[in-house]
Amino acid sequence: MLLSAMPFIPGVSLAESKTVTIAVGGKATLYYLPLTVAERKGFFKEEGLDVSILDFPGGSKALQAMVGGSADVVSGGFDHTIMMQARGQFLTAFVVQGRTPAISLVVTKKREPEWSGPGVLKGWKIGVTAPGSSTNMFVNALLASVNLKPNQVSIIGVGTGQSAIAAISAGHIDALANIEPVVSILERDGLAREVVETMTAAGSQKVYGAAIPSASLYATTKWIEKNPKTVTQLTRAIIKSLRWISASTNEEIMAVLPEKNLMGDPKLFSMALDRQRLSFSPDGRFEPGAAEAALRALAQFNNLSQSPIDIKKTYTNKFVDIVQKKSK
Repeated sequence: MLLSAMPFIPGVSLAESKTVTIAVGGKATLYYLPLTVAERKGFFKEEGLDVSILDFPGGSKALQAMVGGSADVVSGGFDHTIMMQARGQFLTAFVVQGRTPAISLVVTKKREPEWSGPGVLKGWKIGVTAPGSSTNMFVNALLASVNLKPNQVSIIGVGTGQSAIAAISAGHIDALANIEPVVSILERDGLAREVVETMTAAGSQKVYGAAIPSASLYATTKWIEKNPKTVTQLTRAIIKSLRWISASTNEEIMAVLPEKNLMGDPKLFSMALDRQRLSFSPDGRFEPGAAEAALRALAQFNNLSQSPIDIKKTYTNKFVDIVQKKSK
């Protein structure tokens, strides 16, 4: 059949891209383990996709890459879809990797004796993966819980991995909002102590008032509309990864990762992985009320009233439904 004779379907591209660039902020962290496993186990290739992954110091940098046109999809915190809609840009998350924020606050040994709660953070230098990232929003939530403003602390982008550890070691920051395995390494080395966690549902409840979704794959709504088959394939690859992680031992998981991801201590990495398992989504689906809970939490420390948020446009379970229907 000639292409000219084919019916036009609004919003659907006749030739979807099979080459996809995914931007991520901190690929080696356990926060994004499902993405790394999908790559290393060949789940993207099984779906007929040629996926390249661009790694950045933090989620806000990954988001900037997509907005700037150098990436198609972001593997990043769900909260960015809400914040960007408030700025007039519509992004939609289509598969969940983490069902809790999985971010912790650690304080240095020097500052630990002063810790009695978030109220002591006033005037402190606090490290985050990157300004504007989910770790920054986590800090803002802690500050809001004790009526402090973001401008009453100093926010410093320190990335993930060794750069974050170096910032603590050099005394450049007083506290750090970060993810695993950095948190476990800092405690092992006696450099800092975890004082707030959101890995568990209970910990997330204390900070945000609910267990809210974190790492997800998201893209512009227009890109998703133009590439529904490709989005379905990306979704299926992540769901395969989540299922494989759930069914695998720590040793099996570590065996497929680059050695540098283990940060020189497989035993400690395994302990961090045990903690992180509490956060992974079992099926890639946004749980009922989870997105709404995220919006309520963000509204506590962001002015979202001037741009009413249509929360149903920030996420979709459509592609998870398609994958699960076909797998039955």
